[in-house]
Amino acid sequence: MPDRNRNRIAGRRRPTPDRGPHTPPDTEDTPTDASPQAPSAPAEPGESTGVQPPVAPAVEEAEAAAADVTPTTVDADDPLVMVPSERRGRRTAWLIRRSTLRKVAEAAEAAAPAKRARAVSVVLSGVLAVLIVVILAFAGILGLKAWKGQQAEDARGEAAAAGRKAAETALSYDYRSLDKSFAAARATMTPDFATKFDETAKVAGELATKTKATVRAEVREVGVRDGDADRVTLVIFVNQTTTSTITQGKPRVDLNRTRFTMVRNGDQWLVQEIAGL
Repeated sequence: MPDRNRNRIAGRRRPTPDRGPHTPPDTEDTPTDASPQAPSAPAEPGESTGVQPPVAPAVEEAEAAAADVTPTTVDADDPLVMVPSERRGRRTAWLIRRSTLRKVAEAAEAAAPAKRARAVSVVLSGVLAVLIVVILAFAGILGLKAWKGQQAEDARGEAAAAGRKAAETALSYDYRSLDKSFAAARATMTPDFATKFDETAKVAGELATKTKATVRAEVREVGVRDGDADRVTLVIFVNQTTTSTITQGKPRVDLNRTRFTMVRNGDQWLVQEIAGL
């Protein structure tokens, strides 16, 4: 019997000796006794006849191939590990050496810090972007408020100057030139308030004509009560010096405190209301 312990390549069969066309068959396979044998009696059930049944050629080849295959060497220190897998809906399994799995795990652990660093970098970039947007929005809001505040401050200054001039014009008149005095006063007012002023001016003009009165207003102080870029409320302290037949020709000074409401009309400020305080 051939030695099956020889080193062979797994999966390969032993080569069959080449028999030439003139090589006679082995004599061992040729029966020497050609005399016919008498047929044997049929065996009883359960009784062994001693004759082996013939083996199909395919079975012989499979046994020979299995005998020629060298089994895979299994290392006790590095055994195979079955790893389940699923592909295209079919469950399978892979045999992988434990050392290979260890290397994969070590590679994954080595790559984990880099992944974490990238994740932290992405998060920090997102947070920084959000902070930049918030800062820009906050700066825009502050800038808008500052701009509006500056506009309101400029408006209060402009309204105060216009209110000072309007108070001295609207609260002064001369019985000798009432039309001129009242026309100058109406020029400092809005159309609606000018209509109301005409009613008051008519009464004041009749009295001034009878008493030959002249009134000269002088603003002592202007204060801003409140306001924005389009509307400002002023508190104006006015001294009115009156000369008439009632005062017997002697000047009389009246200290008045009035509230002027000024509104923007294009590039100028007009009086919307005058009220005593």
